[in-house]
Amino acid sequence: MIDILNITIGRFLRSLPILLLAIIVARVLNSYLSRGLVENLRKRRLRETLSVVALAGLVTPGPLACYLPLLRVLRKTGFPLSLIVAFITAQTLVGPMRLFLEVAYFGAWFYAYRVVISFIIAISIGAIYHLLERRISF
Repeated sequence: MIDILNITIGRFLRSLPILLLAIIVARVLNSYLSRGLVENLRKRRLRETLSVVALAGLVTPGPLACYLPLLRVLRKTGFPLSLIVAFITAQTLVGPMRLFLEVAYFGAWFYAYRVVISFIIAISIGAIYHLLERRISF
């Protein structure tokens, strides 16, 4: 029981700097992000925007919980849920911190294929969610 508690506290403390940075970025965005910028993103082609957001999800380090405050601020400013779900999917499936472990255990090609497939999955889920957003209000 003590080992589990020590491991949990250790992992929390390691992710704490990323969480604090995400909270600070969320507060800054909340202050400066305009609805016009979000509307500009919405007017762009869905495929391009989903690709950028999914790519951002692929390269962000740390656990997803660190980015949830930032995503909430983006949502409050009108960021579409389809883009948020693409980010969450990509960030959850692949993270840069896993690179060294997976390459060591399974090889570089395995990791490369997994990143490409995860990217395609994130874009696909974002596009499906976009279709759902048109029919169902969340």
